[in-house]
Amino acid sequence: MAACAAERRIDLKEHKNADAALKELRDAGGLADIDECTVEYAQHVTDESLRALSGSTRLTMLNLNACQDYTDEGLADLSRTCTSLRTLSLYWNVNIGDEGVTKITAANSSLTSLNLSGCKGLTDLGAAKVAHSCPKLTQLDLTRCPALTNPGLVELAKRCTQLVELRFYACGYIGNEGVSALLSHLHKIRLLDLCGSKEITDEALETVRGGGVKNLVKFNLGWCVKLADGSLAAIGEGCPNLQYLYLLGNTNMTTEGLKHVSRGCPKLCGLDICGLSKVDDRSNAAMKELFPNLTLLAKLGAAPYYDDESPDEQTHWHMPTSDSA
Repeated sequence: MAACAAERRIDLKEHKNADAALKELRDAGGLADIDECTVEYAQHVTDESLRALSGSTRLTMLNLNACQDYTDEGLADLSRTCTSLRTLSLYWNVNIGDEGVTKITAANSSLTSLNLSGCKGLTDLGAAKVAHSCPKLTQLDLTRCPALTNPGLVELAKRCTQLVELRFYACGYIGNEGVSALLSHLHKIRLLDLCGSKEITDEALETVRGGGVKNLVKFNLGWCVKLADGSLAAIGEGCPNLQYLYLLGNTNMTTEGLKHVSRGCPKLCGLDICGLSKVDDRSNAAMKELFPNLTLLAKLGAAPYYDDESPDEQTHWHMPTSDSA
């Protein structure tokens, strides 16, 4: 257990019994004035653990990532007194759903960063309520929330217009309506992850042509298997600041589509073309000719990776010196 009095921060990451530790700190008066609390990957984080935090009224950051034992009830109890959060991470808890998530977000309308990745109980209704409660969000992670569909995305797009980073990785039931709404309303977006959106077609990306997402820097369209060259043409017209483009597994895209991107995205330096079998020449020389600033190229199945706080992207991308296809 680590505590920093100067910054009023508690760190119980990977603690073997976080419940007991939090109760001990509470009883000693050590939780009342904390600003940040991390219990990421800790064991025995229960509803009682969250109740122990209920006196931490100054809390601005709470990280409960990969804590599996608390439920909606604990989040609801915490929401009664914990109302100053700016950052909340609830990654990978399959026991929580709309009830708990909507109560804690409704109590913290100034949230700017919210991670609900792997919270499989979240539905469109819950997502809509989050959108109404938290219009100041700039970062939102909804990776692997399989119950989310178009209605949830539309509400998020309309209400959370300050978003800079949005991840919908492996949300396979979103379609054109939802994605079109995102691309129409999120004018500040810089990172958009739609990997695995297997139902979207080129129609969904038509909105890009108008330049509404001109600030987009990283765009993940891997395994969006119905997309073709029309999407690449739209990106070429509307994403002049794009630097990283992930197209893994999209077998309908061709060299002509990449040429559209080449003409309109002069800053592109990272490209994933794994599985693009209709691209005639995937050699390094050919790709460098299309994209002169290219330094990171994936052609052989390396998983896309773009978390700026993680190890160097070159560990997942490669521009080998040999000219192998």
